Amino acid sequence: MTDALVCDDVEVHFGGVKAVDGVSITVAPGSLCGLVGPNGSGKTTLLNAVSGLVPLTAGRITAHGEALAGRPVPQIARRGVRRTFQAIRLLSTLTVVENVALGADDGRRLFDGLLRPRRSARADHRSRELARDALERVGLSDVGDRLPGELPYGHQRRVEIARALAARPRLLLLDEPVAGMSVEERREIADLLLELKAEGLTQVLVEHDLELVTRITDHLVVVDFGRVIADGDPDETVRNEDVREAYLGRRHDAAGPRSHGAVRAADGG
Repeated sequence: MTDALVCDDVEVHFGGVKAVDGVSITVAPGSLCGLVGPNGSGKTTLLNAVSGLVPLTAGRITAHGEALAGRPVPQIARRGVRRTFQAIRLLSTLTVVENVALGADDGRRLFDGLLRPRRSARADHRSRELARDALERVGLSDVGDRLPGELPYGHQRRVEIARALAARPRLLLLDEPVAGMSVEERREIADLLLELKAEGLTQVLVEHDLELVTRITDHLVVVDFGRVIADGDPDETVRNEDVREAYLGRRHDAAGPRSHGAVRAADGG
């Protein structure tokens, strides 16, 4: 069976800063992979590279056997790769269902609306159907006609996930989906991700909550200064001495290569 995601010796540089430095990761189909590390360790930059938001400096990325590097974001999205972001990106003037529907049509609605109005109307109806299905999957079937700003923070996070699910992706990249949530909200999102995994959806989860990550993921990848320092069983990985040093900060106090220090500022995750 073809791997859902393969990052092979991936590098992403910003000037002289190596935000991602030779990362190799393999994610099995239907699995839930955790990607953790200190702030600025390169996690978000790696997700950006997979989803086409930043170009690769070196290496290659494939999803379900198809090369992604060099493809524009819409092409990657149409190949079944969707993601959420650290910061909520909902449009305040659109209803919840309209926001989610935007995730279902690959951004083609405006073009079709101008040149193919009848086709656009059919596509718009289909997008809304997919959006309402996605909202039901995340437990928000009753808020579709409200504005995002009327919802509590935790529900807005769920809407973000619903928008990514509306396109029925094969690979879902989640960038800190429980950030800022209460303990109960975190538990609910964790349960949702496990349900999606049971349905066969492959997920890569960036998260700082190690307890949550070790509880729900199949395998865990830890990055520090843009490099993979551990990769394996979640419980065993969090006990790895390199991982403990990275999180406790002892390594960063020791003498070592300083050329990577700027990575912390270059990458939010």
